[in-house]
Amino acid sequence: MRLPELWLALLCAAAGTGSPGSARDQPPGAAAGRAEGTGRGVPGAAAPPVGGVDPRHAWMLLAGSPGRARGSRARGGTGTVRDGTGAGTAQAALKVGVPGPASVPPGTLAVLEELLRELQLLLKAMVKEQAKMCRKAREGCEEEEESGEGNPQAGSHRRVEAAFHCQTRENISIEQRAQRELQLYSIPEREGMFHRGSGLNLTSGQYTAPIAGYYAFTATLHLVRREQWRKRQPCRGNRLRVLICVQARCQHNSNLETVTWLESGVGLFTISVTGFLYLQAGQYASVFVDNAADSPLTVQSGSDFSAILIGV
Repeated sequence: MRLPELWLALLCAAAGTGSPGSARDQPPGAAAGRAEGTGRGVPGAAAPPVGGVDPRHAWMLLAGSPGRARGSRARGGTGTVRDGTGAGTAQAALKVGVPGPASVPPGTLAVLEELLRELQLLLKAMVKEQAKMCRKAREGCEEEEESGEGNPQAGSHRRVEAAFHCQTRENISIEQRAQRELQLYSIPEREGMFHRGSGLNLTSGQYTAPIAGYYAFTATLHLVRREQWRKRQPCRGNRLRVLICVQARCQHNSNLETVTWLESGVGLFTISVTGFLYLQAGQYASVFVDNAADSPLTVQSGSDFSAILIGV
Protein backbone atom coordinates (compact mmCIF):
# COMPACT_ATOMS: atom_id res chain seq x y z
CA MET A 1 0.00 0.00 0.00
CA ARG A 2 1.38 3.40 -0.92
CA LEU A 3 1.68 6.26 1.55
CA PRO A 4 -1.29 8.40 0.32
CA GLU A 5 -3.56 5.34 0.32
CA LEU A 6 -2.47 4.48 3.85
CA TRP A 7 -3.26 7.99 5.09
CA LEU A 8 -6.71 7.75 3.51
CA ALA A 9 -7.31 4.40 5.19
CA LEU A 10 -6.29 5.87 8.56
CA LEU A 11 -8.71 8.77 8.16
CA CYS A 12 -11.55 6.46 7.15
CA ALA A 13 -10.89 4.15 10.10
CA ALA A 14 -10.73 7.12 12.46
CA ALA A 15 -14.04 8.48 11.17
CA GLY A 16 -15.66 5.10 11.67
CA THR A 17 -14.89 4.93 15.41
CA GLY A 18 -17.75 7.25 16.30
CA SER A 19 -20.71 5.13 15.19
CA PRO A 20 -24.25 6.50 15.36
CA GLY A 21 -25.45 3.48 17.30
CA SER A 22 -23.27 4.30 20.30
CA ALA A 23 -25.30 7.40 21.08
CA ARG A 24 -28.58 5.48 20.92
CA ASP A 25 -27.32 2.80 23.31
CA GLN A 26 -26.59 5.28 26.11
CA PRO A 27 -29.14 6.47 28.69
CA PRO A 28 -31.16 9.56 27.82
CA GLY A 29 -29.45 11.73 30.44
CA ALA A 30 -25.95 10.80 29.47
CA ALA A 31 -25.77 13.11 26.47
CA ALA A 32 -27.15 16.04 28.46
CA GLY A 33 -24.78 15.26 31.29
CA ARG A 34 -21.82 15.32 28.94
CA ALA A 35 -22.99 18.55 27.38
CA GLU A 36 -23.44 20.13 30.82
CA GLY A 37 -20.15 18.67 32.02
CA THR A 38 -18.21 20.16 29.14
CA GLY A 39 -19.51 23.58 29.95
CA ARG A 40 -19.09 23.30 33.74
CA GLY A 41 -15.89 21.31 33.95
CA VAL A 42 -12.40 22.47 34.68
CA PRO A 43 -11.64 25.84 33.01
CA GLY A 44 -9.70 25.42 29.79
CA ALA A 45 -10.81 21.81 29.27
CA ALA A 46 -11.63 21.18 25.60
CA ALA A 47 -14.53 19.14 24.33
CA PRO A 48 -13.72 15.71 22.94
CA PRO A 49 -13.04 15.78 19.20
CA VAL A 50 -15.82 14.83 16.83
CA GLY A 51 -15.62 11.20 15.78
CA GLY A 52 -13.94 10.09 19.01
CA VAL A 53 -10.28 10.27 17.84
CA ASP A 54 -7.81 12.46 19.69
CA PRO A 55 -5.53 14.00 16.98
CA ARG A 56 -2.67 14.60 19.44
CA HIS A 57 -2.74 11.00 20.64
CA ALA A 58 -2.87 9.69 17.05
CA TRP A 59 0.14 11.87 16.14
CA MET A 60 2.08 10.65 19.18
CA LEU A 61 1.43 7.06 18.16
CA LEU A 62 2.55 7.84 14.61
CA ALA A 63 5.71 9.58 15.81
CA GLY A 64 6.60 6.55 17.93
CA SER A 65 6.41 8.28 21.31
CA PRO A 66 3.90 6.25 23.34
CA GLY A 67 5.23 7.72 26.60
CA ARG A 68 4.51 11.25 25.53
CA ALA A 69 1.10 10.21 24.22
CA ARG A 70 0.23 8.63 27.58
CA GLY A 71 1.39 11.76 29.41
CA SER A 72 -0.65 14.06 27.24
CA ARG A 73 -3.64 11.74 27.53
CA ALA A 74 -3.30 11.77 31.32
CA ARG A 75 -3.04 15.55 31.38
CA GLY A 76 -5.97 16.03 28.99
CA GLY A 77 -8.12 13.49 30.81
CA THR A 78 -8.06 15.12 34.25
CA GLY A 79 -11.12 17.17 34.96
CA THR A 80 -14.45 17.16 36.66
CA VAL A 81 -17.30 15.61 34.77
CA ARG A 82 -20.76 15.90 36.20
CA ASP A 83 -23.74 13.78 35.38
CA GLY A 84 -27.14 15.03 34.35
CA THR A 85 -28.13 15.81 37.98
CA GLY A 86 -24.97 17.81 38.68
CA ALA A 87 -23.68 15.49 41.38
CA GLY A 88 -20.54 13.41 41.47
CA THR A 89 -17.20 13.54 39.67
CA ALA A 90 -15.42 10.99 37.51
CA GLN A 91 -12.04 10.67 35.89
CA ALA A 92 -12.31 10.78 32.06
CA ALA A 93 -10.92 7.56 30.66
CA LEU A 94 -9.64 7.87 27.12
CA LYS A 95 -8.69 4.96 24.94
CA VAL A 96 -7.16 6.14 21.66
CA GLY A 97 -9.39 9.21 21.93
CA VAL A 98 -12.62 7.21 22.30
CA PRO A 99 -15.01 8.46 25.10
CA GLY A 100 -15.97 4.98 26.25
CA PRO A 101 -15.70 1.32 25.36
CA ALA A 102 -19.33 1.16 24.33
CA SER A 103 -18.78 3.57 21.39
CA VAL A 104 -15.95 1.54 19.76
CA PRO A 105 -17.08 -0.82 16.99
CA PRO A 106 -15.55 -4.27 17.19
CA GLY A 107 -12.15 -4.49 15.49
CA THR A 108 -11.69 -0.73 15.01
CA LEU A 109 -8.67 -0.47 17.34
CA ALA A 110 -7.03 -3.47 15.71
CA VAL A 111 -7.49 -1.91 12.27
CA LEU A 112 -6.01 1.39 13.46
CA GLU A 113 -3.02 -0.32 15.03
CA GLU A 114 -2.40 -2.37 11.87
CA LEU A 115 -2.56 0.74 9.68
CA LEU A 116 -0.21 2.60 12.01
CA ARG A 117 2.26 -0.28 11.93
CA GLU A 118 2.14 -0.34 8.12
CA LEU A 119 2.68 3.42 7.98
CA GLN A 120 5.68 3.15 10.29
CA LEU A 121 7.16 0.44 8.06
CA LEU A 122 6.72 2.65 5.02
CA LEU A 123 8.40 5.58 6.76
CA LYS A 124 11.29 3.38 7.88
CA ALA A 125 11.76 2.13 4.30
CA MET A 126 11.81 5.72 3.03
CA VAL A 127 14.41 6.70 5.63
CA LYS A 128 16.60 3.69 4.68
CA GLU A 129 16.38 4.55 0.98
CA GLN A 130 17.34 8.16 1.66
CA ALA A 131 20.29 7.04 3.77
CA LYS A 132 21.39 4.67 1.00
CA MET A 133 21.33 7.47 -1.58
CA CYS A 134 23.32 9.77 0.71
CA ARG A 135 25.88 7.02 1.31
CA LYS A 136 26.33 6.47 -2.44
CA ALA A 137 26.79 10.19 -3.02
CA ARG A 138 29.34 10.35 -0.21
CA GLU A 139 31.26 7.37 -1.62
CA GLY A 140 31.34 9.01 -5.05
CA CYS A 141 32.82 12.17 -3.56
CA GLU A 142 35.42 10.12 -1.70
CA GLU A 143 36.45 8.34 -4.93
CA GLU A 144 36.91 11.69 -6.67
CA GLU A 145 39.03 12.93 -3.79
CA GLU A 146 41.16 9.77 -3.87
CA SER A 147 41.69 10.06 -7.62
CA GLY A 148 42.86 13.63 -7.18
CA GLU A 149 45.29 12.95 -4.34
CA GLY A 150 48.17 12.07 -6.67
CA ASN A 151 47.58 15.17 -8.80
CA PRO A 152 46.54 18.33 -6.88
CA GLN A 153 45.15 19.87 -10.08
CA ALA A 154 43.06 16.84 -11.05
CA GLY A 155 40.00 18.10 -9.22
CA SER A 156 39.95 21.36 -11.19
CA HIS A 157 39.82 19.70 -14.66
CA ARG A 158 36.85 18.23 -16.43
CA ARG A 159 36.74 14.71 -17.85
CA VAL A 160 37.91 14.42 -21.46
CA GLU A 161 34.92 13.23 -23.48
CA ALA A 162 36.58 12.56 -26.86
CA ALA A 163 40.19 11.68 -27.70
CA PHE A 164 42.22 9.16 -29.68
CA HIS A 165 45.77 8.25 -30.71
CA CYS A 166 46.25 5.84 -33.60
CA GLN A 167 49.02 4.81 -36.00
CA THR A 168 49.24 3.66 -39.59
CA ARG A 169 49.39 -0.12 -39.65
CA GLU A 170 51.19 -0.49 -42.98
CA ASN A 171 53.35 1.47 -45.42
CA ILE A 172 51.46 3.88 -47.68
CA SER A 173 52.86 4.91 -51.06
CA ILE A 174 52.50 8.49 -52.30
CA GLU A 175 53.23 8.87 -55.98
CA GLN A 176 54.96 11.93 -57.36
CA ARG A 177 52.80 14.95 -58.11
CA ALA A 178 49.94 13.32 -56.23
CA GLN A 179 47.81 13.98 -53.15
CA ARG A 180 46.45 11.16 -51.01
CA GLU A 181 44.32 10.76 -47.91
CA LEU A 182 45.95 8.45 -45.36
CA GLN A 183 43.95 5.39 -44.35
CA LEU A 184 44.26 2.05 -42.55
CA TYR A 185 45.10 2.91 -38.93
CA SER A 186 45.29 0.83 -35.79
CA ILE A 187 45.52 1.40 -32.03
CA PRO A 188 48.37 -0.76 -30.68
CA GLU A 189 47.96 -2.10 -27.17
CA ARG A 190 50.90 -0.42 -25.53
CA GLU A 191 51.64 2.37 -23.07
CA GLY A 192 50.61 5.84 -24.19
CA MET A 193 47.90 4.84 -26.67
CA PHE A 194 44.34 5.90 -25.89
CA HIS A 195 40.86 6.06 -27.37
CA ARG A 196 37.82 7.61 -25.71
CA GLY A 197 34.45 8.36 -27.26
CA SER A 198 33.14 7.54 -30.71
CA GLY A 199 33.75 8.83 -34.22
CA LEU A 200 37.10 7.26 -35.19
CA ASN A 201 37.05 5.12 -38.34
CA LEU A 202 40.34 3.23 -38.48
CA THR A 203 39.72 1.95 -42.00
CA SER A 204 38.97 5.27 -43.71
CA GLY A 205 41.25 7.28 -41.43
CA GLN A 206 38.50 9.82 -40.78
CA TYR A 207 37.59 11.14 -37.35
CA THR A 208 33.98 12.36 -37.05
CA ALA A 209 33.32 14.82 -34.23
CA PRO A 210 30.74 13.37 -31.80
CA ILE A 211 29.93 16.85 -30.49
CA ALA A 212 30.62 20.37 -31.71
CA GLY A 213 33.72 21.87 -30.17
CA TYR A 214 37.38 22.80 -30.42
CA TYR A 215 39.73 19.91 -31.16
CA ALA A 216 43.52 19.73 -31.00
CA PHE A 217 44.94 17.62 -33.85
CA THR A 218 48.43 16.27 -34.40
CA ALA A 219 49.92 14.19 -37.22
CA THR A 220 53.52 12.98 -37.22
CA LEU A 221 54.60 11.14 -40.36
CA HIS A 222 57.76 9.15 -40.96
CA LEU A 223 58.59 9.22 -44.68
CA VAL A 224 61.23 7.61 -46.82
CA ARG A 225 62.26 8.58 -50.32
CA ARG A 226 61.89 5.70 -52.75
CA GLU A 227 64.37 7.11 -55.28
CA GLN A 228 67.61 8.98 -54.61
CA TRP A 229 67.82 12.37 -56.20
CA ARG A 230 70.85 13.84 -57.74
CA LYS A 231 72.61 16.49 -55.72
CA ARG A 232 71.08 19.82 -56.53
CA GLN A 233 69.59 22.84 -54.84
CA PRO A 234 65.97 22.62 -53.64
CA CYS A 235 63.48 24.10 -56.06
CA ARG A 236 59.78 24.92 -55.94
CA GLY A 237 58.94 21.59 -57.49
CA ASN A 238 60.35 19.61 -54.54
CA ARG A 239 57.69 20.66 -52.06
CA LEU A 240 55.91 18.36 -49.63
CA ARG A 241 52.78 19.31 -47.71
CA VAL A 242 51.04 17.48 -44.85
CA LEU A 243 47.52 18.67 -44.09
CA ILE A 244 44.68 17.90 -41.69
CA CYS A 245 41.54 18.88 -43.59
CA VAL A 246 37.85 19.15 -42.67
CA GLN A 247 35.42 17.23 -44.89
CA ALA A 248 38.36 16.48 -47.28
CA ARG A 249 38.06 20.01 -48.67
CA CYS A 250 41.59 21.25 -48.14
CA GLN A 251 41.20 24.24 -50.48
CA HIS A 252 37.92 25.56 -49.09
CA ASN A 253 37.54 24.75 -45.41
CA SER A 254 39.88 25.54 -42.56
CA ASN A 255 42.81 23.16 -42.33
CA LEU A 256 46.15 22.63 -40.64
CA GLU A 257 49.19 22.56 -42.91
CA THR A 258 52.94 22.04 -42.77
CA VAL A 259 55.19 22.63 -45.79
CA THR A 260 58.73 21.40 -46.23
CA TRP A 261 61.24 21.51 -49.08
CA LEU A 262 62.85 18.20 -49.89
CA GLU A 263 66.61 18.13 -50.13
CA SER A 264 68.88 15.66 -51.84
CA GLY A 265 70.81 13.12 -49.86
CA VAL A 266 68.08 12.60 -47.22
CA GLY A 267 66.45 9.16 -47.30
CA LEU A 268 64.34 9.07 -44.11
CA PHE A 269 62.76 12.12 -42.48
CA THR A 270 59.87 13.11 -40.21
CA ILE A 271 57.32 15.86 -40.68
CA SER A 272 54.62 16.99 -38.23
CA VAL A 273 51.54 19.18 -38.28
CA THR A 274 49.60 20.29 -35.21
CA GLY A 275 46.95 22.84 -34.36
CA PHE A 276 43.32 23.48 -33.45
CA LEU A 277 40.15 23.10 -35.50
CA TYR A 278 36.52 23.78 -34.69
CA LEU A 279 34.27 20.94 -35.84
CA GLN A 280 30.52 20.82 -35.93
CA ALA A 281 28.91 17.59 -34.76
CA GLY A 282 29.09 15.16 -37.69
CA GLN A 283 32.00 16.82 -39.49
CA TYR A 284 35.16 14.76 -39.98
CA ALA A 285 38.88 15.46 -40.26
CA SER A 286 41.62 13.39 -41.88
CA VAL A 287 45.29 13.55 -42.87
CA PHE A 288 46.42 14.32 -46.43
CA VAL A 289 49.88 14.18 -47.98
CA ASP A 290 50.51 16.40 -51.03
CA ASN A 291 53.68 15.24 -52.76
CA ALA A 292 54.69 17.95 -55.25
CA ALA A 293 58.16 16.46 -55.69
CA ASP A 294 59.36 14.58 -58.72
CA SER A 295 59.97 11.40 -56.72
CA PRO A 296 57.55 9.00 -54.99
CA LEU A 297 57.44 8.78 -51.18
CA THR A 298 56.41 6.15 -48.67
CA VAL A 299 54.67 6.90 -45.36
CA GLN A 300 55.99 4.27 -42.99
CA SER A 301 53.83 2.24 -40.66
CA GLY A 302 53.75 3.60 -37.14
CA SER A 303 53.11 7.20 -38.19
CA ASP A 304 50.85 8.95 -35.69
CA PHE A 305 47.48 10.67 -35.87
CA SER A 306 45.77 11.97 -32.70
CA ALA A 307 43.13 14.42 -31.52
CA ILE A 308 41.51 15.55 -28.28
CA LEU A 309 38.43 17.61 -27.50
CA ILE A 310 39.56 20.64 -25.49
CA GLY A 311 36.33 22.62 -25.20
CA VAL A 312 32.89 23.40 -26.57
